[in-house]
Amino acid sequence: MPVNPYNKYIKQYQTSNITTATPEKLMIMLFDGAIQFLQKAKIAIEEKNLQERALNIESARKIVRELMRTIDLENGNDVSKSLFRLYNKMAMKLIKANVSKNANLVDEVMTDMMNIRWGFQKAIEIQNGVSSVEEVMKEQEANQQMAEGGVKDA
Repeated sequence: MPVNPYNKYIKQYQTSNITTATPEKLMIMLFDGAIQFLQKAKIAIEEKNLQERALNIESARKIVRELMRTIDLENGNDVSKSLFRLYNKMAMKLIKANVSKNANLVDEVMTDMMNIRWGFQKAIEIQNGVSSVEEVMKEQEANQQMAEGGVKDA
């Protein structure tokens, strides 16, 4: 397999992007990384590629564990504790998915990860004045209605 001559520059860009990112952006990058690993793991399960499956599930699990470490349980509220439990449940599902080669468990974790990422992204937008709480609530309601199979009369 030929080596991409731009790999060195890509790596430098990625490193620069990480070292200059805000804490909020780093959280989003963690979510994105975990989602990418989960997508690759699902493909590996379908292709019966044991090594890729294990590598990608373990990489996603490490990110989930890192997200767990970001939670301040001593000073946190009920939301912090619930989020910690959800991350722990996700990590356990990933172990089970790896052992059982179960793509459905990977999907469940990926859905949870995308939902949490969406919530963090919207919280950042509210904090930065890009969106209002009302706009986010309306968007969430529209998303729920679409997921339930249709838009109800307004």
